[in-house]
Amino acid sequence: MNDRRAPGRTTTWRACLAGALALVSLGAGTGVASGAETPAEIREIAEEAYLYGFPMIVGYKVMYDYNVDRGSGQFKAPFNVIANEARVYTPADTAVSTPNSDTPYSMVQLDLRAEPMVLCVPEIEKSRYYDVQLVDLY
Repeated sequence: MNDRRAPGRTTTWRACLAGALALVSLGAGTGVASGAETPAEIREIAEEAYLYGFPMIVGYKVMYDYNVDRGSGQFKAPFNVIANEARVYTPADTAVSTPNSDTPYSMVQLDLRAEPMVLCVPEIEKSRYYDVQLVDLY
């Protein structure tokens, strides 16, 4: 049987470690590797690679759970479709580790490869707080 589930925490950590080790082997962060790096230098390079790469890997997993895997239990909407959560998050919402627990969300993952997208938001009363956050994985 072909297991096509989204990667779990262990898989995510292993992917980060593998990426960090690959970058270390290429000498990332210190120029060209001389082959004479000390264990402390290798550890520092691996830490920098991990700190750079881990947020992207987590972001890709959230994107997969929210927008690709309809059976993830966290699926919100396909790409380029706004998803509105008319409820607050609970501990059952596990794709993002620490969402605000008192905020209803609307979100969209935009696929900008073919063309730009235009977002229009309504005018909001001056006494209300309103926030639009634009984020990419890099």
